[in-house]
Amino acid sequence: MKSPTFSKTPPNHAAGASLLEVLVTVVLLSVGLLGIAGTQTIGLKNVANASLRTQASVLAYDIVARMRANRIAAEAGSYNIAIGAAPTDSTTIIGQDLGQWKTSLAGNLPQGDGAVAVAAGVVTVTLQWIEREGATGVMHTFQFNTRL
Repeated sequence: MKSPTFSKTPPNHAAGASLLEVLVTVVLLSVGLLGIAGTQTIGLKNVANASLRTQASVLAYDIVARMRANRIAAEAGSYNIAIGAAPTDSTTIIGQDLGQWKTSLAGNLPQGDGAVAVAAGVVTVTLQWIEREGATGVMHTFQFNTRL
């Protein structure tokens, strides 16, 4: 039987990965990680915007609940207020309700403001605020209609 012979010279082909293969792997991994980071960023922005929309809905229901507690004045149009307008009288319940509501809008929504209009027993609440869209902000409007 012939015994195996071992050569002391290395084979002509190298074993393992070449530098080019490692470079391609690193580039592909980097592109994949950048894609994951971009997806995460978009997801976080969407969650923040959804939170603002939820807050807007809560604030719209807030003023309607205040109006239902003071239904006679609300049906008479005493709660009507425009976007950009401030309540005129802070000594009445209506003025306090509108003042607290406008303060909540400004505090909970970026550049938040709102309007209330009552016509034939139907309340229309309109809210506006700025949502981030990339590097800039976009004005969003939420409108809610209900009966008193």
